[in-house]
Amino acid sequence: MQKSIRALKYALNGLRYAVVNERNFRIEILCAIFTIVMAFIFKITMFAWLILVINICFVLAAELFNTAIEKLADISCKEINPVIKIIKDVAASAVLITVLTALICGVIIFIPYIFKLINL
Repeated sequence: MQKSIRALKYALNGLRYAVVNERNFRIEILCAIFTIVMAFIFKITMFAWLILVINICFVLAAELFNTAIEKLADISCKEINPVIKIIKDVAASAVLITVLTALICGVIIFIPYIFKLINL
């Protein structure tokens, strides 16, 4: 039990670090909050909620992995290294893919509600 509590503490420390120090993570949190508020306003279906929650979690997790990879790369090599640059670029592109996927899913989910709201 003690190990589980310690593991949870470490995970929360990492989350706190990302919130305090990573601008992109804070932006993604704000986008997630906005999306959740809009989902409540539009009263989306349970299936749509599932898709939104999964996408939000994937984006945030990808950003955390990206941050971890960048920090590890930064301490492993102090000078500019083309291989480290590739590693960091690839990690960032994983975040980009999750964000674009979430955006596409969000558009597919919310467009019918928006059209209905403006009588289209």
